[in-house]
Amino acid sequence: MFAAVLLVGWVGYMVFGDLGPLDSLYMTVITVATVGYREVAEPTTATKILTIGLIGAGVGAVSYAAVTGVEFVVEGHLSHYLERRRMDRAIDNLDDHVIICGFGRVGRNLSHNLDDEQTPFVVIDDDEGKVEDAEAEGYLVLRGDATEEGMLESAGLDRVRALVATVNSDADNVLITLTAKGLRPDCQVIARAKSEENEPKLRRAGADRVIQPSTIGGRRIAQILTRPVVADFLDNIGGGGVDYTLEEVPVALGSELAGVTLRDAAIRKRFGVTVLAVRHAEDQRLDSHPSPDVSLEVGDTLVIMGSDDEVSAMRRHFVGH
Repeated sequence: MFAAVLLVGWVGYMVFGDLGPLDSLYMTVITVATVGYREVAEPTTATKILTIGLIGAGVGAVSYAAVTGVEFVVEGHLSHYLERRRMDRAIDNLDDHVIICGFGRVGRNLSHNLDDEQTPFVVIDDDEGKVEDAEAEGYLVLRGDATEEGMLESAGLDRVRALVATVNSDADNVLITLTAKGLRPDCQVIARAKSEENEPKLRRAGADRVIQPSTIGGRRIAQILTRPVVADFLDNIGGGGVDYTLEEVPVALGSELAGVTLRDAAIRKRFGVTVLAVRHAEDQRLDSHPSPDVSLEVGDTLVIMGSDDEVSAMRRHFVGH
């Protein structure tokens, strides 16, 4: 607005005052600034009218800019802008994180659990209210449509551990899955399906895992009714009621677990934890009843159960954290 006033004055003094470019600019600046310096030429009727108009427009532009600036600070826009810049920088620095598409009931609970596990993540949602809720929780969040390629790229799709499509629409979850797999085929995508009939569609779209909350909920209720003690035990694992937790420990390159059998590793004797299963890297087979003579190889993953202290001690020994 201020630049427009300067341009009009500059051109106006050249046209109506028959002044050169520099003199016209000089006249425009001293008029708008209302400093009262000497005029470079005898004013004409046209230039007098132009000067009056420039003074009014210039004062109005400066006043408007000042009021807008104060309002920007007072109403919190500045702090919000600075917070948004900080959040964008934090998202740019994320690596091996999770993208959560949708901050509804499932996305909100997932965020809470990942936050408890200290797993980095970023939320994408196009609802302003949900974005504000995520910000209030202290989460990294982007407002936008998760089906758009640019939004997924802004969330760091090229660096993620996994993407979770959990918006309310199965059609949108299919499109999010297609978009993510199109940009990065090796990205692990976990999708939520509201309807059982849409699970095959999500898998055809490229989803590595499809979760149906209604099916899981029904199965869980049946377990509570038929096996209440087992259900209570599982509910309390890691929740403070029972001092036991489930964890996975990878067999990394250079680990003393690589190339030895479960018997020789003596995991239960050394750490007190129980090995429940072994995921073999070679064929991705899950051995739920591993023999003591099974040989562990690099890339295998052990599923273990024990107290928090026992599990932590084993992870520190074999993994380092």
